[in-house]
Amino acid sequence: KRPVAKPDPRIPLPQGTILEDYKFSKVIGRGSFSLVYRATELSTQREVVIKEYFPKHFALREGKETIVPLEGRKLFTFTEGFKQFFNEAMALNKIHHPHVLKTHNMFRANKTAYLVSLNIGGRDLKWFLTTVREPMDQALIYKVYMPILSALNFLHQAQLLHLDIKPANILLQPNSESLLLDFGAAQAMTSSKRINNMQTLTHGFAPPEQYDKTQSLGPWTDIYAVAATLYFSITCRPPAKSKNNDVESRLSITRYGDTYAHHLLHAINRALTYDASDRYESVDIFAAALLNGSKWESLRDYEMQVMKYDRFAPDTREAQHNLTKAVA
Repeated sequence: KRPVAKPDPRIPLPQGTILEDYKFSKVIGRGSFSLVYRATELSTQREVVIKEYFPKHFALREGKETIVPLEGRKLFTFTEGFKQFFNEAMALNKIHHPHVLKTHNMFRANKTAYLVSLNIGGRDLKWFLTTVREPMDQALIYKVYMPILSALNFLHQAQLLHLDIKPANILLQPNSESLLLDFGAAQAMTSSKRINNMQTLTHGFAPPEQYDKTQSLGPWTDIYAVAATLYFSITCRPPAKSKNNDVESRLSITRYGDTYAHHLLHAINRALTYDASDRYESVDIFAAALLNGSKWESLRDYEMQVMKYDRFAPDTREAQHNLTKAVA
């Protein structure tokens, strides 16, 4: 039997709470370091999503609103996590890409902080895969992942790493466009501080170097996470835990070769290599390997033909229709 998950001890803000210009509604998400609410911006009546910094194991709510950190070592962890929460907002300020969810506002209240973004609807990829319970076909893989790789490439060019790519952090909008979410673990490529230690790593999607402080992080780290998410999109499960990344955590050409192009399967397998030096060095190279043999030669080619000029090309309309229907 699977162990029964312990109930979340955090008490959310009461529905109807007003902070700044926002009226809070129900909780729509719970992360290890935050609660996520649906809310209304009173001055414009727009629906927004608000993330409240409230770490699960290091703080409690005093009364109906105020967040109080626990004492001792937990106080230090709370403080470090609070700094990283601000880092997320600063990271997002550097990114202006159509496939990155932007922070609309940030404010402090209740001895904690809040990040505000517009509520654009849709469902995350984890929901899609676990609800539909069917592998994504190749057309849909390109439709969802190429914009994400475009956003990730832009992020890397800004000298930032995401460090938490997984199905739950890819949003599928009702208009069929995908967005990269949650920059709570993002950090500069040049940083020697392992900020990600403040986050809960997602097993199956975080690469080996995120568990080992002696190994360096880089674009290859995010590329592994994208490949693991692609693996999940094809098999409906994360890669098997295998230190040597042997056959059990690879996509078999024999099993999947009739459904997916061999070059796509080979690219995912290489990006899942345990040794970071054997993976792709950049998102551009990884994307080109995924696209090899298709009508697009590179990520830039895809951006120009599909994302910018040919968004509703005939060969992607069916994939878009199915995706829109599923997340509506």
